[in-house]
Amino acid sequence: MPVSSEIVLQLVKENERARESAIKYPHKRFIFTSLFSPGRSFTGIAGLRGVGKTTALLQRLAENQNSFYVSMDRHTDLSLLEVLGELSSRYGITELLVDEISYAKRWQAALKEIYDTTNYKVVFTSSVALDVVRSKFDLSRRVVVKQMHPFSLREFVQFTKNKRVEQAKPSDIFDENKMRLAARMDPYFEEYTNGGLIPAYLEEKNKQIFSNILERILERDFVFALNYTGEDVLNVKTMLEYISNAGVDDVSYSSIARNVGITKYKAIQYVDALEKAFVLNPVKPVGSNVVKEPKILFVPPFRRVYAKNLDSTAWTGIVREEFFVEGMKMAGYDVHYLKSKRGEKTPDYAVQMNGKKYVFEIGGAKKNRSQLPLHTNALILTYPSNVKGIYKPLVWTGLL
Repeated sequence: MPVSSEIVLQLVKENERARESAIKYPHKRFIFTSLFSPGRSFTGIAGLRGVGKTTALLQRLAENQNSFYVSMDRHTDLSLLEVLGELSSRYGITELLVDEISYAKRWQAALKEIYDTTNYKVVFTSSVALDVVRSKFDLSRRVVVKQMHPFSLREFVQFTKNKRVEQAKPSDIFDENKMRLAARMDPYFEEYTNGGLIPAYLEEKNKQIFSNILERILERDFVFALNYTGEDVLNVKTMLEYISNAGVDDVSYSSIARNVGITKYKAIQYVDALEKAFVLNPVKPVGSNVVKEPKILFVPPFRRVYAKNLDSTAWTGIVREEFFVEGMKMAGYDVHYLKSKRGEKTPDYAVQMNGKKYVFEIGGAKKNRSQLPLHTNALILTYPSNVKGIYKPLVWTGLL
Protein backbone atom coordinates (compact mmCIF):
# COMPACT_ATOMS: atom_id res chain seq x y z
CA MET A 1 0.00 0.00 0.00
CA PRO A 2 1.58 3.34 -1.09
CA VAL A 3 2.45 5.92 1.51
CA SER A 4 -0.04 8.79 1.28
CA SER A 5 1.03 12.36 0.50
CA GLU A 6 -0.33 13.43 3.90
CA ILE A 7 1.91 10.95 5.72
CA VAL A 8 4.94 11.98 3.66
CA LEU A 9 4.30 15.63 4.44
CA GLN A 10 3.99 14.85 8.14
CA LEU A 11 7.27 12.92 8.04
CA VAL A 12 9.00 15.80 6.26
CA LYS A 13 7.83 18.28 8.89
CA GLU A 14 9.04 16.01 11.69
CA ASN A 15 12.35 15.56 9.91
CA GLU A 16 12.92 19.30 9.62
CA ARG A 17 12.10 19.81 13.30
CA ALA A 18 14.59 17.05 14.11
CA ARG A 19 17.26 18.71 11.94
CA GLU A 20 16.72 22.03 13.70
CA SER A 21 16.90 20.41 17.15
CA ALA A 22 20.36 18.97 16.35
CA ILE A 23 21.81 22.44 16.95
CA LYS A 24 21.40 21.81 20.69
CA TYR A 25 23.95 18.98 20.54
CA PRO A 26 27.32 20.26 19.27
CA HIS A 27 29.43 17.66 21.13
CA LYS A 28 29.61 14.13 19.76
CA ARG A 29 30.07 10.87 21.68
CA PHE A 30 33.45 9.14 21.25
CA ILE A 31 31.71 6.37 19.28
CA PHE A 32 30.07 8.73 16.76
CA THR A 33 32.47 8.38 13.81
CA SER A 34 32.35 4.59 13.86
CA LEU A 35 28.54 4.62 13.73
CA PHE A 36 28.47 6.30 10.33
CA SER A 37 31.49 4.80 8.64
CA PRO A 38 31.27 4.27 4.86
CA GLY A 39 30.40 0.88 3.47
CA ARG A 40 27.48 -1.14 2.21
CA SER A 41 26.42 -2.64 5.55
CA PHE A 42 23.60 -1.11 7.55
CA THR A 43 24.38 -0.06 11.11
CA GLY A 44 22.27 -0.91 14.14
CA ILE A 45 22.89 1.16 17.28
CA ALA A 46 21.78 -0.72 20.38
CA GLY A 47 21.87 0.90 23.79
CA LEU A 48 20.05 1.96 26.90
CA ARG A 49 17.43 4.66 26.63
CA GLY A 50 19.01 8.01 27.43
CA VAL A 51 22.57 7.24 26.30
CA GLY A 52 22.43 9.40 23.17
CA LYS A 53 21.29 7.12 20.34
CA THR A 54 18.68 9.59 19.10
CA THR A 55 21.10 12.48 19.52
CA ALA A 56 23.64 10.67 17.32
CA LEU A 57 21.02 10.28 14.58
CA LEU A 58 20.13 13.97 14.82
CA GLN A 59 23.79 14.97 14.59
CA ARG A 60 24.15 12.80 11.49
CA LEU A 61 21.00 14.37 10.05
CA ALA A 62 22.50 17.84 10.52
CA GLU A 63 25.72 16.98 8.71
CA ASN A 64 24.29 14.96 5.79
CA GLN A 65 21.65 16.66 3.65
CA ASN A 66 20.73 13.35 1.99
CA SER A 67 19.74 11.76 5.31
CA PHE A 68 16.19 11.52 6.63
CA TYR A 69 15.08 10.84 10.22
CA VAL A 70 12.03 8.75 11.15
CA SER A 71 10.97 7.82 14.70
CA MET A 72 9.16 4.48 14.53
CA ASP A 73 7.57 4.66 17.97
CA ARG A 74 5.40 7.40 16.44
CA HIS A 75 4.74 5.55 13.18
CA THR A 76 4.44 1.87 14.00
CA ASP A 77 2.43 1.00 10.87
CA LEU A 78 4.76 2.49 8.27
CA SER A 79 6.51 0.32 5.69
CA LEU A 80 10.20 1.24 5.75
CA LEU A 81 10.73 0.19 2.13
CA GLU A 82 7.76 2.23 0.87
CA VAL A 83 8.72 5.27 2.92
CA LEU A 84 12.29 5.17 1.65
CA GLY A 85 11.08 4.80 -1.93
CA GLU A 86 8.83 7.86 -1.64
CA LEU A 87 11.52 9.96 0.05
CA SER A 88 14.09 8.99 -2.56
CA SER A 89 11.90 9.80 -5.55
CA ARG A 90 10.65 13.10 -4.12
CA TYR A 91 13.70 14.43 -2.27
CA GLY A 92 16.74 12.40 -3.33
CA ILE A 93 17.17 10.78 0.08
CA THR A 94 19.88 8.09 0.13
CA GLU A 95 20.23 7.42 3.87
CA LEU A 96 17.41 6.59 6.28
CA LEU A 97 17.94 7.16 10.01
CA VAL A 98 15.39 5.02 11.86
CA ASP A 99 14.88 5.59 15.58
CA GLU A 100 13.59 2.69 17.73
CA ILE A 101 13.20 0.25 14.85
CA SER A 102 11.72 -2.42 17.12
CA TYR A 103 8.41 -0.56 16.89
CA ALA A 104 8.23 -1.13 13.12
CA LYS A 105 6.23 -4.10 11.88
CA ARG A 106 8.37 -6.83 10.30
CA TRP A 107 11.43 -4.59 10.52
CA GLN A 108 13.86 -7.46 9.93
CA ALA A 109 12.19 -8.45 6.66
CA ALA A 110 12.07 -4.78 5.63
CA LEU A 111 15.80 -4.32 6.23
CA LYS A 112 16.62 -7.44 4.22
CA GLU A 113 14.47 -6.24 1.32
CA ILE A 114 15.94 -2.72 1.36
CA TYR A 115 19.48 -4.12 1.42
CA ASP A 116 18.87 -6.71 -1.31
CA THR A 117 16.89 -4.56 -3.76
CA THR A 118 18.20 -0.98 -3.34
CA ASN A 119 21.40 0.99 -2.79
CA TYR A 120 20.07 2.97 0.15
CA LYS A 121 21.86 3.12 3.49
CA VAL A 122 20.00 2.54 6.77
CA VAL A 123 21.21 3.38 10.26
CA PHE A 124 18.81 2.43 13.04
CA THR A 125 18.56 2.36 16.81
CA SER A 126 16.95 0.09 19.37
CA SER A 127 16.72 0.12 23.15
CA VAL A 128 16.67 -3.68 23.16
CA ALA A 129 19.81 -5.37 21.82
CA LEU A 130 19.10 -6.89 18.43
CA ASP A 131 19.91 -10.52 17.77
CA VAL A 132 20.43 -10.06 14.02
CA VAL A 133 22.95 -12.84 13.60
CA ARG A 134 20.38 -15.54 14.33
CA SER A 135 17.50 -13.77 12.63
CA LYS A 136 15.48 -15.95 10.29
CA PHE A 137 16.03 -13.24 7.68
CA ASP A 138 19.84 -13.63 7.90
CA LEU A 139 20.83 -10.06 8.59
CA SER A 140 24.31 -11.06 9.76
CA ARG A 141 26.14 -9.95 6.61
CA ARG A 142 23.86 -6.98 6.04
CA VAL A 143 23.83 -5.33 9.47
CA VAL A 144 26.65 -4.42 11.83
CA VAL A 145 25.30 -3.90 15.37
CA LYS A 146 27.24 -1.48 17.56
CA GLN A 147 26.56 -1.03 21.24
CA MET A 148 26.37 2.49 22.60
CA HIS A 149 27.19 2.32 26.30
CA PRO A 150 26.66 5.10 28.83
CA PHE A 151 29.53 7.54 29.34
CA SER A 152 32.74 5.99 30.59
CA LEU A 153 34.24 7.98 33.46
CA ARG A 154 36.76 9.36 30.96
CA GLU A 155 34.04 10.51 28.56
CA PHE A 156 31.96 11.92 31.44
CA VAL A 157 34.88 14.09 32.60
CA GLN A 158 35.48 15.38 29.08
CA PHE A 159 31.82 16.18 28.43
CA THR A 160 30.99 17.74 31.80
CA LYS A 161 34.30 19.18 33.05
CA ASN A 162 35.87 19.98 29.68
CA LYS A 163 38.98 18.03 30.69
CA ARG A 164 40.76 15.73 28.28
CA VAL A 165 41.92 12.50 29.91
CA GLU A 166 44.27 10.07 28.18
CA GLN A 167 42.78 6.66 27.49
CA ALA A 168 44.31 4.03 29.77
CA LYS A 169 45.83 0.71 28.70
CA PRO A 170 45.82 -2.52 30.74
CA SER A 171 49.61 -2.35 31.10
CA ASP A 172 49.30 1.08 32.78
CA ILE A 173 48.20 -0.64 35.97
CA PHE A 174 51.84 -1.44 36.76
CA ASP A 175 53.02 2.14 36.13
CA GLU A 176 52.91 3.98 39.47
CA ASN A 177 52.99 7.44 37.89
CA LYS A 178 50.01 6.64 35.66
CA MET A 179 48.15 5.18 38.60
CA ARG A 180 48.65 8.41 40.54
CA LEU A 181 47.27 10.35 37.59
CA ALA A 182 44.29 7.97 37.39
CA ALA A 183 43.62 8.48 41.11
CA ARG A 184 42.94 12.15 40.38
CA MET A 185 39.58 11.03 38.98
CA ASP A 186 38.37 10.17 42.51
CA PRO A 187 36.48 13.50 42.96
CA TYR A 188 34.19 12.58 40.05
CA PHE A 189 33.31 9.05 41.17
CA GLU A 190 30.18 9.81 43.20
CA GLU A 191 28.71 12.28 40.70
CA TYR A 192 29.33 9.74 37.95
CA THR A 193 27.86 6.70 39.71
CA ASN A 194 24.89 8.70 41.03
CA GLY A 195 23.70 9.24 37.48
CA GLY A 196 26.31 11.21 35.54
CA LEU A 197 27.11 8.26 33.29
CA ILE A 198 23.65 8.62 31.67
CA PRO A 199 23.77 11.55 29.19
CA ALA A 200 20.02 12.21 29.47
CA TYR A 201 20.40 12.83 33.22
CA LEU A 202 22.93 15.59 32.56
CA GLU A 203 20.28 17.50 30.64
CA GLU A 204 17.64 17.40 33.38
CA LYS A 205 19.54 16.59 36.62
CA ASN A 206 16.37 14.95 37.92
CA LYS A 207 16.76 11.43 39.32
CA GLN A 208 13.17 10.65 38.37
CA ILE A 209 14.57 10.15 34.87
CA PHE A 210 15.92 6.72 35.89
CA SER A 211 12.46 5.56 36.95
CA ASN A 212 11.06 6.97 33.72
CA ILE A 213 13.63 5.09 31.63
CA LEU A 214 12.78 1.80 33.36
CA GLU A 215 9.05 2.42 32.92
CA ARG A 216 9.55 3.08 29.23
CA ILE A 217 11.63 -0.07 28.78
CA LEU A 218 9.21 -2.33 30.62
CA GLU A 219 5.87 -0.90 29.51
CA ARG A 220 6.73 0.07 25.93
CA ASP A 221 9.90 -1.56 24.60
CA PHE A 222 9.30 -5.01 26.09
CA VAL A 223 5.65 -4.99 25.09
CA PHE A 224 6.47 -4.17 21.44
CA ALA A 225 9.77 -6.02 21.01
CA LEU A 226 9.18 -9.04 23.28
CA ASN A 227 5.37 -9.25 23.45
CA TYR A 228 5.32 -8.86 27.24
CA THR A 229 1.96 -9.04 28.97
CA GLY A 230 0.83 -6.93 31.91
CA GLU A 231 1.67 -9.87 34.17
CA ASP A 232 5.20 -10.03 32.75
CA VAL A 233 5.73 -6.32 33.39
CA LEU A 234 4.52 -6.63 36.99
CA ASN A 235 6.76 -9.67 37.56
CA VAL A 236 9.81 -7.86 36.22
CA LYS A 237 9.18 -4.86 38.48
CA THR A 238 8.88 -7.18 41.48
CA MET A 239 12.08 -8.92 40.44
CA LEU A 240 13.98 -5.64 40.12
CA GLU A 241 12.84 -4.60 43.58
CA TYR A 242 14.01 -7.92 45.01
CA ILE A 243 17.43 -7.79 43.31
CA SER A 244 17.93 -4.15 44.34
CA ASN A 245 17.51 -4.90 48.03
CA ALA A 246 19.08 -8.35 48.30
CA GLY A 247 22.80 -8.83 48.87
CA VAL A 248 24.72 -9.27 45.63
CA ASP A 249 25.84 -12.77 46.67
CA ASP A 250 22.30 -13.78 47.70
CA VAL A 251 20.66 -13.41 44.28
CA SER A 252 20.26 -16.40 41.99
CA TYR A 253 17.67 -17.57 39.47
CA SER A 254 16.29 -19.85 42.14
CA SER A 255 16.01 -17.09 44.75
CA ILE A 256 14.37 -14.79 42.19
CA ALA A 257 11.84 -17.48 41.30
CA ARG A 258 11.08 -18.12 44.96
CA ASN A 259 10.72 -14.44 45.96
CA VAL A 260 8.81 -13.28 42.88
CA GLY A 261 6.57 -16.34 42.58
CA ILE A 262 7.62 -17.36 39.06
CA THR A 263 9.40 -20.34 37.53
CA LYS A 264 13.17 -20.46 37.31
CA TYR A 265 12.79 -20.54 33.53
CA LYS A 266 10.89 -17.23 33.65
CA ALA A 267 13.54 -15.73 35.94
CA ILE A 268 16.23 -16.60 33.40
CA GLN A 269 14.14 -15.10 30.59
CA TYR A 270 13.54 -11.85 32.47
CA VAL A 271 17.20 -11.40 33.46
CA ASP A 272 18.26 -12.08 29.87
CA ALA A 273 15.80 -9.47 28.56
CA LEU A 274 17.04 -6.87 31.05
CA GLU A 275 20.61 -7.60 30.06
CA LYS A 276 19.69 -7.00 26.41
CA ALA A 277 17.99 -3.76 27.48
CA PHE A 278 21.22 -2.67 29.24
CA VAL A 279 19.70 -2.56 32.73
CA LEU A 280 21.35 -5.63 34.30
CA ASN A 281 24.89 -7.00 34.07
CA PRO A 282 24.85 -10.74 34.82
CA VAL A 283 28.42 -11.95 35.52
CA LYS A 284 29.11 -15.66 35.07
CA PRO A 285 31.34 -17.58 37.49
CA VAL A 286 34.62 -19.36 36.84
CA GLY A 287 36.08 -22.20 38.85
CA SER A 288 35.67 -25.94 39.17
CA ASN A 289 32.61 -27.58 40.68
CA VAL A 290 30.65 -24.34 40.99
CA VAL A 291 27.00 -23.66 40.32
CA LYS A 292 26.90 -21.90 36.96
CA GLU A 293 24.48 -19.17 38.00
CA PRO A 294 25.56 -15.57 37.43
CA LYS A 295 26.11 -12.79 39.91
CA ILE A 296 23.45 -10.25 38.90
CA LEU A 297 24.51 -6.61 39.03
CA PHE A 298 22.81 -3.46 37.77
CA VAL A 299 24.12 -0.96 35.30
CA PRO A 300 24.68 2.09 37.52
CA PRO A 301 22.58 3.90 38.67
CA PHE A 302 19.42 1.80 38.18
CA ARG A 303 19.70 -0.15 41.42
CA ARG A 304 18.82 3.04 43.32
CA VAL A 305 15.37 3.20 41.68
CA TYR A 306 14.17 0.38 43.98
CA ALA A 307 16.86 0.29 46.70
CA LYS A 308 15.72 1.20 50.20
CA ASN A 309 18.98 1.56 52.15
CA LEU A 310 21.31 3.83 50.20
CA ASP A 311 23.53 4.74 53.15
CA SER A 312 24.68 1.30 54.26
CA THR A 313 28.22 -0.03 54.02
CA ALA A 314 26.92 -2.80 51.78
CA TRP A 315 25.50 -0.19 49.37
CA THR A 316 28.94 1.43 49.00
CA GLY A 317 30.48 -1.93 48.18
CA ILE A 318 27.81 -2.71 45.60
CA VAL A 319 28.33 0.64 43.84
CA ARG A 320 32.06 -0.08 43.56
CA GLU A 321 31.44 -3.51 42.04
CA GLU A 322 28.84 -2.24 39.57
CA PHE A 323 31.18 0.57 38.48
CA PHE A 324 33.96 -1.96 37.88
CA VAL A 325 31.83 -4.44 35.90
CA GLU A 326 30.23 -1.76 33.74
CA GLY A 327 33.60 -0.11 33.09
CA MET A 328 35.17 -3.38 31.96
CA LYS A 329 32.16 -4.13 29.79
CA MET A 330 32.38 -0.70 28.13
CA ALA A 331 36.05 -1.36 27.39
CA GLY A 332 35.18 -4.67 25.74
CA TYR A 333 36.60 -7.06 28.34
CA ASP A 334 34.81 -10.19 29.58
CA VAL A 335 34.44 -10.30 33.36
CA HIS A 336 33.83 -13.41 35.47
CA TYR A 337 33.40 -13.69 39.20
CA LEU A 338 35.38 -16.14 41.25
CA LYS A 339 33.62 -18.74 43.34
CA SER A 340 35.23 -21.42 45.49
CA LYS A 341 34.13 -25.01 46.01
CA ARG A 342 33.17 -24.71 49.66
CA GLY A 343 32.35 -21.06 50.11
CA GLU A 344 35.86 -19.94 51.13
CA LYS A 345 36.63 -16.27 50.63
CA THR A 346 37.98 -15.51 47.15
CA PRO A 347 38.79 -12.36 45.15
CA ASP A 348 35.86 -10.80 43.35
CA TYR A 349 36.62 -10.98 39.64
CA ALA A 350 38.82 -12.42 36.90
CA VAL A 351 39.39 -10.53 33.63
CA GLN A 352 41.31 -11.42 30.48
CA MET A 353 43.05 -8.34 29.04
CA ASN A 354 45.43 -8.53 26.09
CA GLY A 355 46.05 -12.23 26.63
CA LYS A 356 46.79 -11.93 30.35
CA LYS A 357 44.61 -12.99 33.26
CA TYR A 358 44.04 -10.42 36.00
CA VAL A 359 42.42 -11.15 39.35
CA PHE A 360 40.77 -8.20 41.07
CA GLU A 361 39.40 -7.63 44.55
CA ILE A 362 37.19 -4.53 44.81
CA GLY A 363 37.00 -2.45 47.98
CA GLY A 364 37.97 0.59 50.01
CA ALA A 365 41.46 2.04 50.38
CA LYS A 366 42.23 -0.29 53.32
CA LYS A 367 40.78 -3.48 51.82
CA ASN A 368 42.40 -6.58 53.34
CA ARG A 369 44.68 -8.50 50.98
CA SER A 370 44.05 -11.88 52.60
CA GLN A 371 41.65 -12.98 49.84
CA LEU A 372 44.17 -12.51 47.04
CA PRO A 373 45.84 -15.65 45.66
CA LEU A 374 49.54 -15.90 44.85
CA HIS A 375 49.06 -14.69 41.31
CA THR A 376 51.29 -12.39 39.23
CA ASN A 377 48.42 -10.10 38.28
CA ALA A 378 46.36 -10.26 41.48
CA LEU A 379 45.43 -6.72 42.52
CA ILE A 380 43.09 -4.76 44.78
CA LEU A 381 41.14 -1.93 43.12
CA THR A 382 40.14 0.69 45.68
CA TYR A 383 37.95 3.72 46.05
CA PRO A 384 39.05 6.03 47.59
CA SER A 385 42.28 5.35 45.72
CA ASN A 386 45.34 3.67 47.12
CA VAL A 387 48.37 3.26 44.83
CA LYS A 388 50.77 1.37 47.11
CA GLY A 389 51.99 -2.04 45.94
CA ILE A 390 49.10 -4.28 44.91
CA TYR A 391 46.58 -1.50 45.60
CA LYS A 392 45.38 0.36 42.48
CA PRO A 393 42.72 3.04 41.84
CA LEU A 394 39.28 1.66 41.04
CA VAL A 395 38.62 4.75 38.90
CA TRP A 396 41.27 3.48 36.47
CA THR A 397 38.60 1.07 35.24
CA GLY A 398 36.62 4.02 33.87
CA LEU A 399 39.54 5.27 31.80
CA LEU A 400 40.12 2.14 29.69
